[in-house]
Amino acid sequence: MEFGEIFAEQLNSKYQVIDDEALTGYLTRVGDSVARQLPDSGLHYRFFLYDAAEVQAFGIPGGRVYVSRKLVAFLKNENELAGVLGHELGHLVARQQAAGVSRILRNVLGLTNLPENENLFDRFNQILETSRMKKAPAGSSMEGERAQLIADQLGLQAVARAGYIPGSLPEFMDRLLQTKGNTGSWLTDLFGTTKPNAKRLRELLKDQSALPAACLSRQPVGQADAFTHWQAAVLHYRGIGHAEKISGVSERKVLNDPLRGDINAFHFSTDGKYLLAQDDGGIYVLTRDPLKFVFRIDAPDAEEAQFSPDSRSVVFFSTSLRVETWDIERQEQTSVADVPAVHGCRQTALSPNARFLGCFQGDMSLSLFDVATGDKLVEKEKFFDFGPGFSGYGGLFKFFFFLTHREVVTMRFSPDETYFVASSRTGEDVALNLRTREKVKVSGALHDAIHHSFTFIRPDQIVGIDEFSPLKSRVAEFPSGKVIDHVPLGETTLFSSANPKYIIVRPVIDHPVGVYDLEKKRVVFSGRNSAMDVWGEQAASERLNGEVGIYKTREAKPDFTLQLPLGKLGRLQTAVASPDLRWLGISTRTRGAIWDTLGNVRSLYVRGFQNATYTQGPAFFFDFPKFEKMEREFSIMSPVTKQVRNRTVNEDDDLRFFGNALLKLKHADKSRGPNQPVDVEAMDMALMTPLWSHSFPKGGPGFGGSPETGKIVLAWKARAAGLHEEMLRDTELLNRLPKAAPTETDYFFQVVDARTGKNTGGVFLPTGKYSFVPEYWNSAGDSLVIVDNQHRVLLYSVATGEAKKKWFGDRPRISADGQFLVLENGRGHLRVFDLKTLQRTNEYFFAEPIATKIFSQDGRHLLVLLSDQTLFKLEIGGISTPPGAN
Repeated sequence: MEFGEIFAEQLNSKYQVIDDEALTGYLTRVGDSVARQLPDSGLHYRFFLYDAAEVQAFGIPGGRVYVSRKLVAFLKNENELAGVLGHELGHLVARQQAAGVSRILRNVLGLTNLPENENLFDRFNQILETSRMKKAPAGSSMEGERAQLIADQLGLQAVARAGYIPGSLPEFMDRLLQTKGNTGSWLTDLFGTTKPNAKRLRELLKDQSALPAACLSRQPVGQADAFTHWQAAVLHYRGIGHAEKISGVSERKVLNDPLRGDINAFHFSTDGKYLLAQDDGGIYVLTRDPLKFVFRIDAPDAEEAQFSPDSRSVVFFSTSLRVETWDIERQEQTSVADVPAVHGCRQTALSPNARFLGCFQGDMSLSLFDVATGDKLVEKEKFFDFGPGFSGYGGLFKFFFFLTHREVVTMRFSPDETYFVASSRTGEDVALNLRTREKVKVSGALHDAIHHSFTFIRPDQIVGIDEFSPLKSRVAEFPSGKVIDHVPLGETTLFSSANPKYIIVRPVIDHPVGVYDLEKKRVVFSGRNSAMDVWGEQAASERLNGEVGIYKTREAKPDFTLQLPLGKLGRLQTAVASPDLRWLGISTRTRGAIWDTLGNVRSLYVRGFQNATYTQGPAFFFDFPKFEKMEREFSIMSPVTKQVRNRTVNEDDDLRFFGNALLKLKHADKSRGPNQPVDVEAMDMALMTPLWSHSFPKGGPGFGGSPETGKIVLAWKARAAGLHEEMLRDTELLNRLPKAAPTETDYFFQVVDARTGKNTGGVFLPTGKYSFVPEYWNSAGDSLVIVDNQHRVLLYSVATGEAKKKWFGDRPRISADGQFLVLENGRGHLRVFDLKTLQRTNEYFFAEPIATKIFSQDGRHLLVLLSDQTLFKLEIGGISTPPGAN
């Protein structure tokens, strides 16, 4: 493989790359027209679209150029597109990517040249595995700035020769770099205060002015309608990125009585006419009275949707910050826009009319975007502030809070979209009148009210938790800050409801959600799932069987119920199948089921389970967590006779399933984390008789593995005291360590037979000072498989500890006999490998995302279930690939 192919493999595993001629054809035509004006580089240029929450384009060695859908949304015309592609092609023509790879090989691996038959894939992995062991050479930022200037110059000239308006590139860069026309001056140069982006814009304008006058006076090239049509097609694209390509299909069917996904959100429209229900696959629009289905929006990557204030539209945005508006009466999309947050957002909030989007970024800055124009109305750095030097206990507490909490700021819009208010847990706040675009002064009392969690209840009123006196939390006027009332609230998060008399609180006491009555000052209704809203005196919540229920706020029995049409599954909580793949069991968070796939009949319908395995009998073993009034249960279920036997399980028991062995872990510390003392007892799954036991008094490992393989994988930090104790008991494990002492960043994986408790081998894993980090591990046969944060799947021999192979991909699964491995390399894309020959045997492209995949006992068949609950049974093997194919 060439380096370009290797980079492309990694990109495919990380992003959704769109390989659809209907979309990439226009991009290729423009790119080719510019490339023809550049010096011959011997490269074959190819152009791709990819989906990411960043305004970005880049080229990789070998001639591939990638353009994000968000950048396409940011463009104004074909001339700007040509300028962007010209810049990226300029990098490639100047061989800057190739030079960059050579520089990395030299600085990281100490190589000045490569032998002709060198395995580049191995070298690439060496770079990933040692990248943090050596510092980048001084001056690298200066080299990067020079490289950008050269690419700008080459791109500008090629664009002009191709007949495009050269001034479009500086205009685009000015918007992208947010320089606002600032190019610095001789004075800022003298004092060294000219920013690099300002210098870059200055050089671009200088290169533009040096072009012949005929180039500068050209009229726009290309048809504006063609660009607009293509841009709209890219923004509206909802496909998976490739065409379906499947071979060796022995069965294909849609599951009868399919499993319904969990509802994640409910919202009533302001006028109470409509109700919105949202699951992992999309958004349902219903009428409230009568409770009736109207239409569904397929939106698997949508964040929480809402109604517009006039109750005529549904608005939402995707994880990649694509904002959509749908007209309810016409049941169609009326607008779509991509918000140009260059580096994406850690937290987001969309205004009720989808006109503004708040964005808290990873660099701790807060921005408020105008969705239509992409302009920033608010930009505030250090919105989550660790403090000077972030020293002392306070700084460490803030840092720990930032790492352990997904939501560290609160952003809210008033229901009439007049105000935007944001606050952070470190005391920063900002408020803006969206109509006048003027900042709103946040007074002392108002600051205290919004410092923790708060929400608007009316256009001019908020309720917020007082961090120091939560029992005296404030209801206050906005923006005056005048206190209207005090209400007792606890450590929770507040959300508005469609009735200003109530707020939604998550969590509350023993429930994930509750309805808080601001007049009675108490919770008057709670739900089993976090999705809930209130309009008038009616609450919407999901019933245990998946139905939507409309309740009176003080009654447990619903007045109206509705079963929604089938949607699509999100990621399952667990999945299990019989060895011959006849019986399939899957579970979401709240519901599970078993099917006889031979007759396509749902045999059992149960509540959600968190662990599952299958043993001959036939029988499924399920671990059901505590749910409402139902205690935790360990159940044995026969899919044939439908008989069920339950066994008592302590709510706090830590149970793990490994084949026909059950592991019970007794932790000394409630955190159940690694490096804490733990006792392990293994029992026969069916008979519940003891098999073996083991203690880790000096601290235990992380436990991994899967029910299918019967192998337990213990993950240790290589210098852990508990691991040292293990090696004193088994010197074979000690021989796996290198002669040099392990470092704090190294790992050791110990593989244990679940039935006997005996060690079968171990693997030492140095991470090069966390150049990569293991995230998942499993074992079968002689194989240990590890997935890391670089989107790699690593294969090792358990018997020898030897590294055998590396692939790019995610969510691997091993056949029980350890002969085959299947992994995902992008949405809907599966690859199967023979672990004896290390060659790829099969490759599949599905039309929908994959919900789960399971091998038969002999590894010769693969069951694949898609998000639309289409089930495939595939024959494995029989397709040969060239040696070294990945």
